Amino acid sequence: MANLNAPRGLTPVGNMIASDFVEQGNLYAIPTDATNSYAIGDVVMAATGTDANGVKNCIKWTGNTTTSTMPIGIIVGIRVADPGVSLVGNSLSLEKSYIPINAGVTRYVYVIDDPSVLFVIQCDSTVLTTTTVGYNFAVTITANQTALANGAPFSSIVATSPATTGTLPLCCVGTYQTSDNTVGAYARLLCRWNYHAYAPIACGSGSVTNFTAV
Repeated sequence: MANLNAPRGLTPVGNMIASDFVEQGNLYAIPTDATNSYAIGDVVMAATGTDANGVKNCIKWTGNTTTSTMPIGIIVGIRVADPGVSLVGNSLSLEKSYIPINAGVTRYVYVIDDPSVLFVIQCDSTVLTTTTVGYNFAVTITANQTALANGAPFSSIVATSPATTGTLPLCCVGTYQTSDNTVGAYARLLCRWNYHAYAPIACGSGSVTNFTAV
């Protein structure tokens, strides 16, 4: 059966360090951003500064792996209301899974920022083969997604361009083993980060300082 073309961004499913995966995200602030929307499954990178309480700022990842654009992690939750604000009479969309373009507003997300995380991501229409399953991958990122999926928009990031190039951000460790996923176009891949903002190992490239490859 052909794979379904239904990207949902990155979905954390485990880690590479042989410990329990608790799926706990850390809180980050998204400052004013008049360009991007943010959805569950999106990836964020560091932004300058913090909010008034010292919560680290982040913005949408560009897909690049230079020293200033290292991924921090994957959005797994969006805070629908901030502490200290009266919610009496307000209607909250607790199911909300994305933040629209927000000008002049700080919003908050929960991010899986563990550099050892394993995650699932759909590849694009490139016909994945058994030879390219273990390759590195680039990503295609949509700046502003508003299409509906299961009632709310999720990330549309997909993996693309399998190659042995060492500077690509994702390393595929296999296909995601489910009965509805096969090697071919739109396959879902099990991947880890090649590069991450919090990884401790230095890379030989002069333009990239953090490298998690083994």
